[in-house]
Amino acid sequence: MVRARAAKRAKRMGSNGNGAVAADALLKESEAIHDSRRALAEKLLEEGRALAGPLIEQVKDPEKEDPDKNLFQKPVDLLEACLGLDHMTDEATEELNKIMEVFEPEEVPRPEPNHNHALDVVVVGAGASGVGVGLMLTRVFNLDPERVLLVERGERVGESFHRWPKEMRFISPSFNNQGWTNSFDLNSIAYGTSPAFTLQTEHPNGQEYAHYLNELATQGELNIRFQTQVNAIEPLRKGGFKVKTSAAKVGEDGEWMGEEAEGEVLSARYVVWAAGEFQYPRAKEQDPFFPGAELCRHNSSVRSWKELPGDDFVVIGGYESGMDALYNLTTCGKRTTVVSSTAFWKVATDDPSTELAPYTMERVRDGFRRAPTPPRLLAPLRVTSVERQGKGYAVKAKWGAPVEHEGGEHRTAYHGGDAKIEEVGEEGTEVELVTPQAPLLCTGFEGSAALGVAKDLFEWGDEDAGGCLAGAPLLNDFDESTKTQGLFLVGPAVRHDDHIFCFVYKFRQRFAVVADEIARGLGFDTEETVEECRSLNMYLDDFTCCKGACGETC
Repeated sequence: MVRARAAKRAKRMGSNGNGAVAADALLKESEAIHDSRRALAEKLLEEGRALAGPLIEQVKDPEKEDPDKNLFQKPVDLLEACLGLDHMTDEATEELNKIMEVFEPEEVPRPEPNHNHALDVVVVGAGASGVGVGLMLTRVFNLDPERVLLVERGERVGESFHRWPKEMRFISPSFNNQGWTNSFDLNSIAYGTSPAFTLQTEHPNGQEYAHYLNELATQGELNIRFQTQVNAIEPLRKGGFKVKTSAAKVGEDGEWMGEEAEGEVLSARYVVWAAGEFQYPRAKEQDPFFPGAELCRHNSSVRSWKELPGDDFVVIGGYESGMDALYNLTTCGKRTTVVSSTAFWKVATDDPSTELAPYTMERVRDGFRRAPTPPRLLAPLRVTSVERQGKGYAVKAKWGAPVEHEGGEHRTAYHGGDAKIEEVGEEGTEVELVTPQAPLLCTGFEGSAALGVAKDLFEWGDEDAGGCLAGAPLLNDFDESTKTQGLFLVGPAVRHDDHIFCFVYKFRQRFAVVADEIARGLGFDTEETVEECRSLNMYLDDFTCCKGACGETC
């Protein structure tokens, strides 16, 4: 491959004397690189084979004690590095297969189905939550993968991540610290995996993270049915559910089209709702935040900030989504004004779910330093209406008092001069901002539990009560609906008391709690599995170790 590219480059260099000499040198250089890569691959293969051979023989010898499994890590690393060089791939694959063969797990007998449904579990969604709980059910708690079905209305694993703006990245950092600490990669959905290791990036974008999820789903042999829309979930009197589906279709604009003809009706003992939030922004027309909200554009509909037409924007909302929009619009040379009811860039709390991430603040400061026209941060300023004005839009707002957040008492908030980056007005005075583009709504997501077909199967917290449970689906200790037995919720919408589970490293610790309840209901003995999950920080049922700091960001 290298020599072929070099030949094409040599041909483009022309036929004059100097070009011919340079082309000849280039070809020789590429051949040297090719030979060097092959020699390195041969060396890696030889060393990997030499290390793995005696270990494999020791495992096969019935009179010898099996070696520590960790001793196989180095030969595996060497052989995988050999595969990465695109040489000796057949030989390296053969050696890896030999290692895998000695670790073939003993087949643990499963109890016979204790119900009459075709499926044990239907998981709605094949994103981070769906894939994570699917792996937990089948690979950790040993449910039959053929009886656990993931249904996904998109065409691929991680559909929501594919829909992120190209420039959007994870705010929580990925780092492969497994083996050295009691925890592991913050963005991993399964123990023994790491987006940092798989993707070689600290803050993955949507496409990259979707690739990580797809790799796990593929290797875990999850049973996934794509382009399947769930239209209704019907609880049955004697336990279990009918899940009514149809073929899902996406229009040219990337939005979901109307439901097609009724499809298959699935029969399952349990349903796990894992459809996520990104594709379910807070409603505008149905429940507007303010008059004219329907004139705005939600940030979830933006596919690329750089490619977004226009050069002057008003962003409504100053939490993570708003700051992501500010940074990307500003660094693209677009004038940006952020209107926020709370100066989140000044908030310090004990719970990272209720303050701007360090990565976000770092990018905001960078945006102010780099922008030819610095952005404007207006807070506390609450939008009261949006109106059409000629060919543009008028955003009307009123200055208010800042929202006080409790927490963060044990740390000093250092903002490096951030006090100068915001503009503050007199409380009660009104402001009108005129923009040629539709204002951008960066006000969060209502979520699939609230806007999807499962809404009426949950009880909901009192909107006026305040705190984390206000307007949230109410769950029992096993993340099961308090209204519908057998229906579970996983993912960022999970709430318990003063605790919100909106980050991957939080909600992944509840996968095993859900899987345990389901597995025990199916007749599995789960005691040892639960203890294993506890030891891996993947079974969180004691919240006394967790800090809760609910506020306006819930």
